[in-house]
Amino acid sequence: MSADEEEAPQPVQGEARPRISPESADALWWLARWIALPLVVVIAAFYAEPLFRGEPKVEVVPTVLRQEVHPYPIPPDAKIAPLAPPEVPRAPRPSPITLPPFEFTAPQTPAEIAASPLAQPKPRYPERALNAEKEGLVRLRITIAPDGSVSDVVVVSAEPRGWFENAARDAVMRWRYHPSGGTISTEVEIEFKLD
Repeated sequence: MSADEEEAPQPVQGEARPRISPESADALWWLARWIALPLVVVIAAFYAEPLFRGEPKVEVVPTVLRQEVHPYPIPPDAKIAPLAPPEVPRAPRPSPITLPPFEFTAPQTPAEIAASPLAQPKPRYPERALNAEKEGLVRLRITIAPDGSVSDVVVVSAEPRGWFENAARDAVMRWRYHPSGGTISTEVEIEFKLD
């Protein structure tokens, strides 16, 4: 036998086992007292509960409940009123009104285009003029672009001056006309009146 292959020491009969340190013994006692013991009590109570419980206190009544189900609509021999409303006599439908075909002709001349705007929003009455109870008339020269929008507005006259020009100019810039393919210049008047 070589020095490397020495036998492991065998415990001798009657020799004491290794002792547990006092700190380890305290830790084991704490675990047993606060974790293991309550866990054993809970498990025992869970499994012992059916032993302490008596027979269930359920009263069994030997009765059969019968329910009748009818398909809708309710049969005519039923004694209850049907849920459907009674038939109401209805008048025959009138025949649809036929109108003669409508032919839309867009304005062709510059005068027709200027005379029939597509959209003509009204101006807002100026607050200052409303409080002063003023009325007025504004004359404007407008330029209608080839696409029908108003591209330029020039105030020609205003009576009284300094009250209504901005409101009239802002409103006319939102007017829309039929597209004409060319530029049209015309004059318009906007009258501000209190009702």
